[in-house]
Amino acid sequence: MKRDFNEEAIHLFRVDVKKLRAFLRLMRPAAKEPGQLKFPTKFKKLYSLAGKIRDRQLYLERIRQYNKAGNGRSRNKIYVLQKEIKELANKRDDFPAKKEFKETEDKLIQQLPVNAEDVLLKNFFQQKLTVISEVVSKGDYKEKELHSIRKSLKDIIYVTRILRDDLKIPVPFSWWDESELKKAENLSHTLGLFNDACIALAFLPPADIKKSGPGEREHLQALRRKWLAEKRKLKKEALNEIPAIQYSMK
Repeated sequence: MKRDFNEEAIHLFRVDVKKLRAFLRLMRPAAKEPGQLKFPTKFKKLYSLAGKIRDRQLYLERIRQYNKAGNGRSRNKIYVLQKEIKELANKRDDFPAKKEFKETEDKLIQQLPVNAEDVLLKNFFQQKLTVISEVVSKGDYKEKELHSIRKSLKDIIYVTRILRDDLKIPVPFSWWDESELKKAENLSHTLGLFNDACIALAFLPPADIKKSGPGEREHLQALRRKWLAEKRKLKKEALNEIPAIQYSMK
């Protein structure tokens, strides 16, 4: 990831880390030791820091879009966000050096099991499907539960794509076809947008709005109402898409 922390660099970095993490979760049960196939602490810190910057970049982008539409201005919020992004980006001392990245790569490759049986893949997918099934059976769709569904779907999608597209290895048993996989990707995307809306609202709590000046307060209240409506709409869309995934799991 480039040191300038632009939106595209951070996005690509985080997607590739999630793909690699899903693959390591798949292979971990076959590792010689339980603690193997995990990212080192410095790498985890970098990933976490990139996530914090990314959240603020998305929030800043939302505010700017709202302002461009002629709905007012939030100069103070924009200034605070830009300052936070800069402060986070300056925390470079704990970043892994190039040599450490190479050492991490070599270590993970050495720890990978020589042979991975088909049962490993079956068990991995079954674990993810069980998580989704349990949430659906309870019918409790709070933010945490919807995040669990998205995380499990992402693991299935990433591992399937890695095997089929990157490694050119066919999944060794009957599984979702491209149509069903596309449904899972669509639901994951909707849940991702829902998560973005939740993060944006977390940056704009009512307590902070009350502390704002009269003019900005009215603007921020309108902005929060808009995002709340968007969050409800996305949740409804996700709940409408879940039955199709549930049917594919039978």
